[in-house]
Amino acid sequence: MGQPPRSKANRIRLAVVGSVVVHTFLVSVAAVALRSGGGSSGPAELDTRVGEVALRLAPEEVTVAVRTPEPPRPPDPEPPEPDPQPVQQPEPPVAPAAPRPRAEGTTGTRPVVKPSVPNALPAEVVSLIRRPKPQSVAVRDPNVRPAGATAPAAPLTPAIHGAMKAGQTVVYVLDCSGSMGEFGKLAVARAALVSTLRKQPADVRFQVLAYSSAARPLVAGPFATATAANIASAETALAALKASGRSNHVEAVRAALALRPDVVVVLTDAEELTAASLKPVLGAAGKPVPVCVARVTADGVGVPREVK
Repeated sequence: MGQPPRSKANRIRLAVVGSVVVHTFLVSVAAVALRSGGGSSGPAELDTRVGEVALRLAPEEVTVAVRTPEPPRPPDPEPPEPDPQPVQQPEPPVAPAAPRPRAEGTTGTRPVVKPSVPNALPAEVVSLIRRPKPQSVAVRDPNVRPAGATAPAAPLTPAIHGAMKAGQTVVYVLDCSGSMGEFGKLAVARAALVSTLRKQPADVRFQVLAYSSAARPLVAGPFATATAANIASAETALAALKASGRSNHVEAVRAALALRPDVVVVLTDAEELTAASLKPVLGAAGKPVPVCVARVTADGVGVPREVK
């Protein structure tokens, strides 16, 4: 038996394949012809290359796909190189300026500029001279006592009283108890007593009794005249006194009245020394002798007041 006749579908398939092959060949020939004519001027060339021909035969249909290859991607441009930084050259050393030549007969010192007014001082000095200096003013608070006050020199301390009459006798009774050592009261009393003795005439006779619990004389003999030598001796004895013990005012006044002076002056810081407390000794005296009390404080010695 001979071969069976081909079916109609096979004949169509073969016809399509043949047509595709023929058209592909014609397209290739046309592309070669266009490339060969590249030397002539004209419009830009068209990329007619055929990269791939795909045939797919299906039982019922034939599909032909033609894909044009993408043009090659140009390479990325290289980044520009940075500009080179200029190299700083060190500055050449500068030679010191040459000293200016001095004129003949001149020295390196500046000339003395005389003021416009002869013998005038600068304004700054004049202002210091004319400016008044601050003066310190002592303000004493009566409610505050100085701690450890010291007595000034004898000539600067006011006297207890003035000059007595010529030939009179006086006994000074000085309290040396412990309370007199507070606030420098004993030193104040000693300085006032020396200042008083220096005001007396030379023929005035005096005695000094220092007492605390008992009284003792500081001058040799019952009395001494107010000469410079006797006053210096009394001043030395007064400087050696120390404040201590308790005060016995009655016995001290009794010892002073026993010398029969014209007047008795008691220097004490006690406030209880009154006529009532001294009445037993005042009445026992043979003749009335005025007994005066001068109150001693840290500020000085008060005016003597007669006890009556």
